[in-house]
Amino acid sequence: MFNDYLKKIVEEKRVPGIAVAHIKGDRNFYYAAGYNGYKEYLDNIIPAGKDVLYDMASCTKVVVTTTLILKLLEEDYFKLDTAVKDIIPEFRYDNVTVLDLLIHCSGLPADDKNYKLAKSRREMWQFTLNQPLVYETGTKVEYSDFGFIILGKIIEKYKGNIEDYAAETIFEPLGMNDSVYNPMIKGLKDRCAASEVTEERGVIQGIVHDGKAYKLNGLSGNAGLFSTTEDLSRFVRMMLNDGYPVLRKSTVSLLKRSYTEGLNLSRTIGWFYNDPSTPVYGVCSNNSLWHTGFSGTSILIDFERKEGVIILTNRIHPSRDNDITDIRKEIHSRLMG
Repeated sequence: MFNDYLKKIVEEKRVPGIAVAHIKGDRNFYYAAGYNGYKEYLDNIIPAGKDVLYDMASCTKVVVTTTLILKLLEEDYFKLDTAVKDIIPEFRYDNVTVLDLLIHCSGLPADDKNYKLAKSRREMWQFTLNQPLVYETGTKVEYSDFGFIILGKIIEKYKGNIEDYAAETIFEPLGMNDSVYNPMIKGLKDRCAASEVTEERGVIQGIVHDGKAYKLNGLSGNAGLFSTTEDLSRFVRMMLNDGYPVLRKSTVSLLKRSYTEGLNLSRTIGWFYNDPSTPVYGVCSNNSLWHTGFSGTSILIDFERKEGVIILTNRIHPSRDNDITDIRKEIHSRLMG
């Protein structure tokens, strides 16, 4: 039984808690095992049911940021080939486009740990603007949080608070009532899976784990969303239903191709697109989207098979040492193989 497998990996302490959803045909299947933290780190133990809020980490990039950017495209605020500098004048580079940011081909670096020196949201934004281009734009794929922080700022420029626009455009139309940013501020800490335990921040629970998003007060284009398998199943069904009621069919069709042919990785707008480096390659069809989050989350959307798989874990509790690549492979193989 599939639930037995989930219980086994929890008993082996490979993850503290895990929740899985399989969207297939006209039915959703939910599975869960474990709890949101070891007793020695948390005072209370919360069953890892489908109502537990998990830190989505970089899955925020696709569920929220990419979707909102596509919505702004529909509303003719800009085009994919619009220069970022035309939208954000303080951006330093003339030739980087919105699409370059979305497919991680901008030239911005993968990371710069000096962001930790930023003492405010304003300083974090200025640090992002000051990032150099470390390769020629469009010549390779290099995954960059900084690009999605800038995309988040584009959303803020036109629509203000990113969470408010996400609620209006995505969460409310889909009935995603448990998808939030900064759940601790909203009194939802006890519903959240605990993430890493650090010397600086203690037990991180109900506050975004990602350091850059944390510096941006939990509202960022690169991370910050907390959600559940049930809510995310509604998002996946929207995508499989040609975008209704959030996006146009023609907009979703933009995601059904690679924009990085001939480069080192296959990316479509926001998402991996049938890339051989992913743990789902060979299990899903050639018309599939995939993304992961550092906290242990992942989303697969297979347009051809009309299927989706959502995996939510807090694999970084109490430390980030747990590698769940094999777990992801096994789950997708069991559900879709």
